[in-house]
Amino acid sequence: MPPHLEDLLARRAAGRSFLALAVLCLGPGACKDDPSPADGTGSQSDTQTSADTTDGPPAIECEPGTKRCAGQGFIETCAITGLEWESEPCGLNQWCDTCNEDETCAEDRCIGPCDVEADLPSSAGCSFLTTRGLHIAPNNPDGLVVANPDPELTAVVQLYQIPEGKRKEEPVGDPVVLEPLEDYLFELDSDFVLGTSSLFRTGGVHRVESNSPIVAYLHAPLAIDAGMDSSMLLPETTAGRHYVVFSYFDTTAYLDQGRPSWFEIVALEDFTTVTWTPTVITAGNGVNIGKTEAGVQSMPLAMNRFDTARVAASKDQLEDEPDLRDVSGTLIESDKPILVWSGNRCARVPMREMPVQGHCDPLQELLLPIDYWGERYIAAASPQRGNERHYWRVYSGYDDVTVTTEPQVLDEDLCTNTGTMDGSWDGTGCTLAHRGSFFELSVPQGTHFFIQGDRPNNQPAAFMPVQYLQSAFVSGEPSGESTTLGDPSMVQSVPVEQFLSRYVFSTGRNYPFNYVQIIRQRNSAAVYLDDGNATISIPDGEFMPVNQTYEVANYEIDEGTYIVESNVPFGIVQMGWTIDEATPNCNPENPLPGQENICYASYAYPGGMKSERINIP
Repeated sequence: MPPHLEDLLARRAAGRSFLALAVLCLGPGACKDDPSPADGTGSQSDTQTSADTTDGPPAIECEPGTKRCAGQGFIETCAITGLEWESEPCGLNQWCDTCNEDETCAEDRCIGPCDVEADLPSSAGCSFLTTRGLHIAPNNPDGLVVANPDPELTAVVQLYQIPEGKRKEEPVGDPVVLEPLEDYLFELDSDFVLGTSSLFRTGGVHRVESNSPIVAYLHAPLAIDAGMDSSMLLPETTAGRHYVVFSYFDTTAYLDQGRPSWFEIVALEDFTTVTWTPTVITAGNGVNIGKTEAGVQSMPLAMNRFDTARVAASKDQLEDEPDLRDVSGTLIESDKPILVWSGNRCARVPMREMPVQGHCDPLQELLLPIDYWGERYIAAASPQRGNERHYWRVYSGYDDVTVTTEPQVLDEDLCTNTGTMDGSWDGTGCTLAHRGSFFELSVPQGTHFFIQGDRPNNQPAAFMPVQYLQSAFVSGEPSGESTTLGDPSMVQSVPVEQFLSRYVFSTGRNYPFNYVQIIRQRNSAAVYLDDGNATISIPDGEFMPVNQTYEVANYEIDEGTYIVESNVPFGIVQMGWTIDEATPNCNPENPLPGQENICYASYAYPGGMKSERINIP
């Protein structure tokens, strides 16, 4: 059995007779002392599997259909006659779990790592859903990368497609077997979400399922030709009912070309009802999604499993006020768990402070439910690309959350005159008035800061910092605080409360620059990085202080799959970008004159997290 499950099973199975075997072996035949009941040397009743022969009617041995464990690797079922027990082995990576009378279970059963997934909450899981990202390169497939983080177990992974207009899953190809620490790339080349405005459809999603927890990431699109962004996917078991949308302004130069700020909802259960309260006017689809005014709750939307609803900012009044094309801060509520993506089809970062010409790129994130937000974060600056600034937005998960930073990077102007412009300044911190309220700030290159939330009377004060990587500049633009590498990307932060001590992640494909960002307490235990060939300790000299408590290292890595671990919890972000030179992997759809083989693209996503529900929205 995997070591990381042993402690959990020991806690859950205290007093169970099979525990000693459970921590020593994994499946049928793995334990010398756990032979098949047919061998006559198994569980306490294996030597008597049928009723004794007498002159009278046969004695009933058991209640038909009853199940019981026969050792650690076998399950017995009482035959329909009630005269004998019929034995069968548990499946691959499974063991038999005894149900004690004082537990909520109904009977003994074979279980595996996926059955205890909820007891080990993290971004690893056994079932993930995703849609195609909304971006400017629909002819390029998206990339769904899955990796097996277990050091011992083999994972069998199957990709399913739910075609548009249908609800029945269809397998895509054969199952893929992932050896421990191995990864695999699925190319998603169908069911791109057409159009740029609000849209409702049934199906058009993909689901990946495994018999052992895996991690999953979406690169949309997979190619670097037209810009892309990436998301850490979350298993179905982590879905929530309360969300705040993160997005960004439209690029002013493209307002008439349909490049909206958007969010997309995916229902996981039938008979789900969803509403949203946008910060700007959102468009309808003329059928079941109505146009919704800013600050007004939408009409309830009925959804079933595998239904998707994309809601985009309206074009009304956007020419003079591009802020009115940004759905950031929208509140989404559902009566059943849902998944929510958000982003912008092509955004320029920053939109206000640079000329309108230049590069835009898609932004996307699979949103964390408010349940998993925290009160302490390290706002770690992305690795240096040039002299660019770092752009952040801070979103509130409750009313009246006061945000402070160390070192101080806030001031009254950004608190009251950016974002939703409803913040109040007390001289040291910014108080956000409502759930969904946000402010934005920029800091000089290389500036890290600690950020904390508080509310009166020690009430929950969850909030979310989101980093926006700066766009690359082009000829004729001011170049004092800029970069020629990469392009914008959007990445939400993982709170200190959700740090793990071990991660497995995979980089993007064909990016010249890839980094893993390590966030840990100062002078704490070493962090080890393993690329499958060698293990190194991240040198202490790579870490830069954030404050008196935390430090950050931006460590450059090659393309590939990695394990990073320590004896204590820490956080990671994985990111990468292109170079401002012609490369053989770059064939942009709309190249700039004289730059036919130069791509401008970046990606960034959290490398993993715990998913403990630390808030009740």
